[in-house]
Amino acid sequence: MLKNQRALGFALVFLSSLGFSMAPTFSKRAYESGANTVGVLIVRFTIAAVLMLLIRQSSSRQRVWPQPRLMLDLFLLGAIGYSGAAFFYFTAIEQMSTGVSIVIWYIYPVFVVLIGWAVFKTKPKRHTIFSLVSAMIGVAITAGQPGNATTKGIILVLLSSLTYTFYTLSGSHAFKKTDLYTGVTFVMAGAATTFWLYWLLTPSSTPVLFPNHISGWVWIATLAIFSTVLSTSALFAGLKILGPNTTSVVNTVEPVLNIVAGILFLNEVFSLQQGVGAVFVVGALVYLGVHETRSQIPVVLQ
Repeated sequence: MLKNQRALGFALVFLSSLGFSMAPTFSKRAYESGANTVGVLIVRFTIAAVLMLLIRQSSSRQRVWPQPRLMLDLFLLGAIGYSGAAFFYFTAIEQMSTGVSIVIWYIYPVFVVLIGWAVFKTKPKRHTIFSLVSAMIGVAITAGQPGNATTKGIILVLLSSLTYTFYTLSGSHAFKKTDLYTGVTFVMAGAATTFWLYWLLTPSSTPVLFPNHISGWVWIATLAIFSTVLSTSALFAGLKILGPNTTSVVNTVEPVLNIVAGILFLNEVFSLQQGVGAVFVVGALVYLGVHETRSQIPVVLQ
């Protein structure tokens, strides 16, 4: 039963990474209909927040609203953590190649392990460290490519990675105090609020563009459902079982899945370099999975 719980945790985080890896594809389709980044993010998180609230309210289980302090913590996870990481990253990739930014951003699992060890006293296991090193090498090989990188762009990517680190670590503790539906609802509401405020408070010279065609709205709705609501729910459900260290290592499969999505849906070309990198990442996850399924820590999902 415990082994099945750990396997479930891996499956949930993998599902989350699969959803997030499809986000660039859905976003690109929305951009083709005339929307820009902020316009897409406003609609994305608004749909996600409303959908999560409806799911929470219609679920058969009686759910109690958390204490005000916890409400605020969950709201800020979305308003600062989720939206901040997205904003820093999307701003950075305007000034550097995607491949270089991915390699830099995926220092995030290292941040999770080290900061979690220093702040929360969660000492990493030997097999976690080994898997992390292998996965990081795989990410570097998979996404590594010649490209430009400005100092400002590098700083922004590192800020995005660091912000997402605290989002993951804080979320792993906040979600222990509430049920999954309630927690994700507040996270989505926080992210939506941030981008609505951005639209209202930025000068008129900064455009916020929405889709011109119905197909663009459909792509954003798909982004909100599959790559936001489903992915975030699966992430925090898996995080509750596996903890932040293992979850962050499993997340390194996302660049590999991103490449697969590009090949399948955007007609991108697969290279030998990407195949070698994928072997390192997938091998690390298999090794980690074998060891993690032996864990004796019971976790109950709510």
